[in-house]
Amino acid sequence: MPLAAAGVGFTVTLGLLFTLWALMCYTALLLLEVYQHVPADMGLGSLAARYLGRYGQWVTGFCMLFLLYALTAAYISGAGELLASSLNQWLDWQLPPAAGVLIFTLLGGAVVCIGTALVDLFNRFLFSAKIVFLVIMLALLMPHIHQVNLLTLPVEQGLALSAIPVIFTSFGFHGSVPSIVSYLGGDIRKLRRVFIIGSFIPLVAYIFWQLATLGSIDARPLPPCWQITLV
Repeated sequence: MPLAAAGVGFTVTLGLLFTLWALMCYTALLLLEVYQHVPADMGLGSLAARYLGRYGQWVTGFCMLFLLYALTAAYISGAGELLASSLNQWLDWQLPPAAGVLIFTLLGGAVVCIGTALVDLFNRFLFSAKIVFLVIMLALLMPHIHQVNLLTLPVEQGLALSAIPVIFTSFGFHGSVPSIVSYLGGDIRKLRRVFIIGSFIPLVAYIFWQLATLGSIDARPLPPCWQITLV
């Protein structure tokens, strides 16, 4: 995300973050309104079929597949390239990014195939590690923030549009809505708080992440966004 945001500046990135967070949170709350009138364990497909008919069910299924595919592709591509780069640096290998993507996919697929218990344990470990590393990164970068970097607006043609998909996928939690509704037993009041607060916490984390990276690094020397890998 910092690489995608470097070409538009901190101010534009902040506006995109708030706008897309509000949009995604609002659509999740709209979906929650529908769940007030159906059983809590009803899935999105059955929900769409009940209110929108067969064609609405197809469109809903396609939209969810599109969102989940975009999220999966973004994470696999980014994590695979990071894995290849790290292995090349640590072990002096010459792995291409495609090999890193393949290795990451096989490892991640193996964890999923073993069972949900291991997936839950793995998710908890990775989530805790991400929080620790985020705090360390912020502590290291915050002292180096310069106001001039935050006020720089290196907006180029098309860069704001290219940053939107990266930020959009960062708030793509809608595939988990049916599971969360079922887990909380359809308690609408609790679910509203969960969706608003639960999506606002990543927003705050993303803002601090952008503040630390864009504020400590001069964006002007960066090459065009199509010449760098978005992670």
